[in-house]
Order: sequence, then structure tokens, then C-alpha cells
Amino acid sequence: MKPHAFRHSFTSAVLDAADGNLLIVRDVGGWASAAMVDEVHGHVDVHGPVFDAALRTVWGETQ
Repeated sequence: MKPHAFRHSFTSAVLDAADGNLLIVRDVGGWASAAMVDEVHGHVDVHGPVFDAALRTVWGETQ
């Protein structure tokens, strides 16, 4: 794994462990801003219940 890929994998793992808290990830990764973390490494958990609920709301489905 190349260093950049390792950093991305690490950041994604911390994002998941921190439940998407960008401030935690910013501090752990040493970034200057949480916005940078979000722009570069932020991602949606397409398998998570929050994403599923959002889609169901948009589609007008009840849970």
C-alpha cells in the first residue's frame, strides 16, 4: 500500500469509528480544518441505517 492510500484508509477507519465526527478525525490526522477532512475523505455509509432511512424518506416509504 502506498503512503497516500494508507492515509486515506486510516482516515476512513477513524471516520467510521468516530461516527463521522470530523473534529475527532481532524485532530487525529493533524489537519488544519475539519472541512478539508470532509472534502477529501468524507463519505456516506451506504449500508448504514441513517442512509437507508434518508432514502426511504426521499422515496416516500415508511419504515
